[in-house]
Parts: sequence; structure tokens; C-alpha cells
Amino acid sequence: MRAEPMLRQVKKVFLVLVGILTTIFIVHHTWVTSKNVRQGLVAWSIKEVQSIEKIPCIDRRASEYNRVEDIYCIVLPEFLPHLKNPCFDDIVQNGTKSLRCLPYFYIIGIDKSGSTDFHNRLTKHPQVYGNLGTLDKETEFWSWRRYGFAFKRKIEQRATLDFYLDLFSPLAGNITARNETNLVTGDATPMDVYDFRGWPMIPQNEGLQEPRILTPHLVKYIHGKHRPKFLIIFREPIERLYSDYVFLKFGEDPEKFHQHVVQAITMMKDCIAMYSRRFCFFDDDLLQKLPVRIHVSCYSVFVKEWLQVFPRSAFHIIRTTEYANEMETTLKEAFHFLELPSVSPDIMQDMVNEDRRHKTANKTSTVLPETRVLLRRYYSTCNEEMAELLDDQRFLWLDHYS
Repeated sequence: MRAEPMLRQVKKVFLVLVGILTTIFIVHHTWVTSKNVRQGLVAWSIKEVQSIEKIPCIDRRASEYNRVEDIYCIVLPEFLPHLKNPCFDDIVQNGTKSLRCLPYFYIIGIDKSGSTDFHNRLTKHPQVYGNLGTLDKETEFWSWRRYGFAFKRKIEQRATLDFYLDLFSPLAGNITARNETNLVTGDATPMDVYDFRGWPMIPQNEGLQEPRILTPHLVKYIHGKHRPKFLIIFREPIERLYSDYVFLKFGEDPEKFHQHVVQAITMMKDCIAMYSRRFCFFDDDLLQKLPVRIHVSCYSVFVKEWLQVFPRSAFHIIRTTEYANEMETTLKEAFHFLELPSVSPDIMQDMVNEDRRHKTANKTSTVLPETRVLLRRYYSTCNEEMAELLDDQRFLWLDHYS
């Protein structure tokens, strides 16, 4: 008879303990979530907080062992609200503060479409600064360096976000020295829009057949509520492909180009017969073997990934044709999108009169008519998807094909 009261007492104690532990967990969870939201690094809404919580920090010791850094394990200090560019005070070893910055904008693509020239002119604006990357614009971080890539080569040391932040020290130094709050910087790495080959090394993708997390997700996470602006400049797909082919020294003979196009289309079709188009376009093994980068001009596959993470309003999309023929108008529209003031007529004239940057040398031949027919057929689905995604018929490129 005595056993029953004792059992009831034990159950009461157990339930009280469970209640206390549950309360502690809820309070702690709420505090951590609200702290992260205050820091502006997790999300823009409660719904997105819940979404981010489903993407956990997995590999806290990644950098220590030269694995790919787990971006979701990083919590940056709060961005300084009085600065236009997302910057924060970092506490260095001696206890002093050092200003560090992320990009305010990204020119995320695309190769051989004029992004280098476009960025060069943008940085003539008094409020826009370059970075310490290649050509004062390309950090190569999100697409290559953090995964140990250098185009098709491998490099030993994988870059970390700390390395990335250091590349924007010119802006941080000028903000500090000049005490100006309206200066901005950008990252103009054209591979970022499409080169997702490193996806299997992202800890949150481990064991998956296709990626769950890609560059857009990581960029969104580190920027938090300070949403960046994206600019993309697209060229007619066939001309872009041939310029890329010559620039990368795959060849410059139109007959050889035709053979390589046929070979690349066959390789891609064989892959897609076994896997998804998404898998094949992001697969390092296949892309290392392609004789011409046939996939890069299929813009819709990559733009779709970005639009699933950021709203359409976050993107300003330009065609190379309009940029070349209406440069002043294009630059003014870009400054308006970036919420930068107009420049004086003299500065604008200097921008427009700048020598063209990074033009492909030795491209004297043209694509054969039969190659154009083949590629128009191959890219037709991509172009239709692109026009629908952007609600813009210009990306059918009919003005180039008439």
C-alpha cells in the first residue's frame, strides 16, 4: 500500500523537473533567437527566423581543420545603422575597434558580358569603391576560393569569411579616414551567379544528391536584414559562349568550336538522361571535362536559384547590347537602383569615355551558321524560361536572330 503514494510522489517530482527544464529551454531559445534577430543576421521576419532555424550550424571547427567554413556557424556583430554600406566594428587583439565591411552590392555575372568594364565605370562614382580582389573587383570567394578552387585548379588553403572581409578594407579605411557615411563597395565576381561546383562541401548539403544550400542562401544569411543589391549583365548566349571559348584558350577555330559544341551538348544530354539538369549544371566532374562551357549561357537555371532566395526587386538586370549602345542611360539606371546620387555631367562624360576594359583579344573569327542553328535550338528552352522568369521578352534575344 505504501508503494503507490511513493510512486505518485516520484511522478510529481519528475513532472515538475520536466516543466522546469522545458521552461529553461524555451527562455534560452527565445533569448538566442531575439538576440540573433537584433543582430540582423538571421532573418527579416518571424517566418524566416523559423526557416533559418531549420538550417543549423553543423561544423564549428571547419576552419581549424581546413574544411569548408560553415557560414551558418558565424554570427557577425550588428551592422552600424548610420552607414549606407553594411559595416561593423570588430574588436581586434589589443582591444581596439576596427571597421570591417561586407559588399553593399554584387555584380554576380556573367562572364564575357562586360561586367569588368561595367564595374570599372561604376567605381568612377565618388561614393563607390573597389576591393582588393582581381582587377579591383573579383574576390572569387563565394564561387571558388572558399572551396579551394581556382577555376579548374585546386588550391591548398580554403578562404574564410575573415579573408573575405579583409578584401573590403579600402572602403573601411576611407570611411574611417574621411568620416563619410554614404560610401559603398561591391563584389563583382561574375562566376558567383552560376558556379556552384563546391556545393557538396557545404556542411548542410552533406549526403544529398542535389544541393539544399547554395551561394544565395549563404549571402542572405551573412547580410541579415541589410539586404544586398545584385546587378547582372547578360550577353546574347551564343556570342557569349564563343567569346568565353576564345578567352579561355579552348580554341579559336570556328570549325573546332563547332565540333566542341556538338561534343559538349552530347555530354550534357547524356548526363541529364541519368540525373537532373540542375545536378549536371552544378557537377564539378562533368564541368571539368566539357570542351566548351555550354551550360553557362543557359542563364535561367542559375537565375532561378537566386530568385528562390531573393525577391526580383533585389536585382537590376542589364543586357550587354543596351549597355554598349546606351551606356549613359544604363549607368544612370544602375546608380538609381543602387540609391546613389546622380553624378555631374563632367564625371558622367569621363565614365562614358573610359577605355573599354578586359576585351577578349585575338577573337577575329565568327561562329559558323550551322553552329548558330545548333545552339539556338539548344538554348531555346533556356531563353524561354529566362523570359518567363523575368517577365521580359528581351531575353528571347529575337532582336539578335532576326
